[in-house]
Amino acid sequence: MSLLNEWVFQPAYFPAWLQAVAALIALGISVVAIRRTGADERRRNLLELRGVAVAIYPEIGMLKITSRSVRDWLPTVKEHFKGFIGSSIAATVQNSASIATPPMLDRYTDKLFLLGEIAGPACLSLVRTLTQYNQIVGGIAARLPMLNADEWPEALSHVDKHLTLLDAIIAKCEHEVKPIHDAIEG
Repeated sequence: MSLLNEWVFQPAYFPAWLQAVAALIALGISVVAIRRTGADERRRNLLELRGVAVAIYPEIGMLKITSRSVRDWLPTVKEHFKGFIGSSIAATVQNSASIATPPMLDRYTDKLFLLGEIAGPACLSLVRTLTQYNQIVGGIAARLPMLNADEWPEALSHVDKHLTLLDAIIAKCEHEVKPIHDAIEG
């Protein structure tokens, strides 16, 4: 005990011991703060994930309906405009066959990675495919004025083929987001 009294309680060593104790307390506080920050960040990411899933899931369902409407519209156009030259239906095709990216899907494109390793890429693929589909529809509509009455129905069949691809991607995205969405509602 006398050695301890000589070493620890000497006025010359007291500031060093005080500094060591303060450093240990600061270390403990920083560890607790880091752990708490990590938990807060995980909680915030989970809430953000839920928000993204709730925002985009209904719009994915609406995309299925919109795609089906365009698919059902194509034969009607072919029948109604039969015998017309392509220039008379170009604007109709451009306006009616285009499918806009839903607002929430467009708004949260940069946060789709939060949906995970499967749902995130599926939804990003959906956004990318919608953009490509609309470019294809625009290109076909731009070529329609140059086509005669026998050629433009074949050009519209390309829209139908791309709708088939789009439908598959919509179904995959919906399938991957559904469990996340349902877990929130349940």
